[in-house]
Parts: sequence; structure tokens; C-alpha cells
Amino acid sequence: MRIDDLGAMFARAPFQEAGWDKALKALAGSTGSSRAQLIAIGERHALFNWVTDIEEGYVEDFAAIDGHRPDVNYRVGASRGPYELVWEHHYDAVRAAAPNDAYMQHVRRWDAEHGAQLVLADQPGAFFGLAALHSASDGRTTEAQRQALLDAAPHVMAAIRLQRAVEHRGAALLRGSLDALRAAAILLDATGRVCAVTDRARALLGPGTLQVRGGRLQAARPERDGALQLRLAAALASPSAMPDEIWLQGPAGPLLVEICALPRQDWNFGFAPGVIVTLKAPTPPPEDQGARLSMALGLTPAEGEIVSLLAQGRSRRDVAAIRGVSVQTVATQLRTIFHKAGVNREAELVAVARAVVELASR
Repeated sequence: MRIDDLGAMFARAPFQEAGWDKALKALAGSTGSSRAQLIAIGERHALFNWVTDIEEGYVEDFAAIDGHRPDVNYRVGASRGPYELVWEHHYDAVRAAAPNDAYMQHVRRWDAEHGAQLVLADQPGAFFGLAALHSASDGRTTEAQRQALLDAAPHVMAAIRLQRAVEHRGAALLRGSLDALRAAAILLDATGRVCAVTDRARALLGPGTLQVRGGRLQAARPERDGALQLRLAAALASPSAMPDEIWLQGPAGPLLVEICALPRQDWNFGFAPGVIVTLKAPTPPPEDQGARLSMALGLTPAEGEIVSLLAQGRSRRDVAAIRGVSVQTVATQLRTIFHKAGVNREAELVAVARAVVELASR
């Protein structure tokens, strides 16, 4: 296939169903390979690992042996800078210096021992790699096949940039929806970096609870940060991880941090949100709480203020002192309030009032 035609296939890949798989299969054909591979490796695990025409179980097998580590995977160990081609000659040198039986069994099990590769981009926390995987029947790569891989690399990287733009746009849309819902939420991409923070979440961040440092979400206290990072890592490692939570104690009171993995599409290069972190803190009473209660329950302004004070945990004696009346006067007013609000006891009134306040604060 002509390089221009192959480049056009990769340019369409982010916008077509199975577009990436089709383009990578065309690349495999152009390089005389049984399979082509596109992989993104992060700090802790493979973020993305797509191999054409591979049987089910390959990715799980790769993860089980920590195949992203350079001391395990001779391909990673042999990697060089962006667009520097690496092939069997370099693999042999790494295997001779530091053989790894687990990875050798892995590549032979999946019939992908030979081939050529290059790094497309080396970014903080992740790099993208492209490889032509040769089976035993394909044999070792030829100079022409390696050149075909090198010629295709800029087109693949251009398509990755397009994919990144699409995923970033999706993150922006999700953040906008969460802002509209007035949710306190923080979105992390597949590398664990913060990719969006809603306005409500930003208001809850601070030196006593949570901070974003170097693009990472961290708890202020080291012992709590360790627990937070373990929960984030579990959510990042598996989209099927169960939701988890952690409590932090800040200057303004307790903060509940809920961590949930988001569903991921097959073609997610790690830029789209992979984890959502929601923050929940006790809502301080609004200044117009009495007025809102008056409108909601059909009370006079004075009656609304009484209910507001009771909902804040004040006693009848406190209410009387604040309003400058007797406790008996407050008791008389409460009988009228009970009737208007359709309740029989003070506890019921407080429950209704708090429900109104919570609804108004959402």
C-alpha cells in the first residue's frame, strides 16, 4: 500500500468504527507482519494495548507478567527516543544482558517474538509505541519492512493527536454537564492526571483537605494521601473496579471523597476521563434559609426564622433568647407552624425543614 493511502486511513481512524483496527491491519500488511501493535504505557500499567488479529486473553496475559516494565519486556528495555527504530538486533542485546523467561514464554505463546518498533511520543507518565510483530513464519524483519514502519510513524502520531483532541473534547463536555448539575467532581484520565475540575469541587479544594499538585490529586495529610492513592490506582487499573470512598478531615469539617471508575471504550488512548472523584461536605445554612422555609411551608417570616433555627440544631430556649421572647411564646408559635407544615412534632418539622434546605442547596 502507498504511504499516502496508509496515512489517509490513519487520518480517518479516530472518526470511523473500527477505524484504528483497519489502519493497523493495513500497516501490518505494509511491513510484512502478521500483526501490528499500538501501545501506551504509563507509570503503573499499560494504558492502552491493541494488537491486530490477536486471540482473546493477550492483554490479560501481558498484564499478568507486568509486561510494561523494561526489566521484563525486552521491547520496552530496548526502546530509544521518538522515531528511533529498534528491531531484532537490539532485542538480542537486551535479552543477552537480562533474559526474562516470563516474557519469552509470553511472546512465543502468542507467536510474536520478532519484529521492529519505535516510540512515537514520550510524555510525562506515558509513552506511545508502534510495533510490527513478526511471527515465527514471518521471520526477522528486513530493511525494507523496517523502513515502511518508519515511514508510517508520523501518520500514526498525527492520528493519535486527533484522537487526543476528540477525547479532550469529551472530557470538556462531561465537565460542563457536571457543572450544570452543580456537582463537586474531579475527572482523572487513564494516567491518573486531573483533566477537569468542576467549580463546586474547586471550592472544596484546599491546603487542609485535597490539592492538585503537578496535575495529580493529593490529600494534604501524608497518611491519608497513601490511602487515597491506593483507591485511585485500583480504579485506574480496572474499569470494573467497585466504587470506593475515603473520609478526610478539614478545617471546615469532614469531607467525603467518593472514587468511581468510568466505563471505557475500546479506543481510549488515556486522555478521556477514566475515573470520577466526587466530593461531599456538610452544606452550611444559606443566609436566606428562613425566607426559603417561609415560602416552602407557607409560613410568616418570623415563623420561617424559628424553623430555620430549629433546623440548625438550636433548642427552643436558644430560639427564644435569639428572638427576645419567652419560651412559652415560641411554644405557642410552634403549634401554629405544626399546623401549617402538616406535622405533629418538632422532630418531624426539623426533618422537613432540613429536606427543604438540602433540596434548595443542590
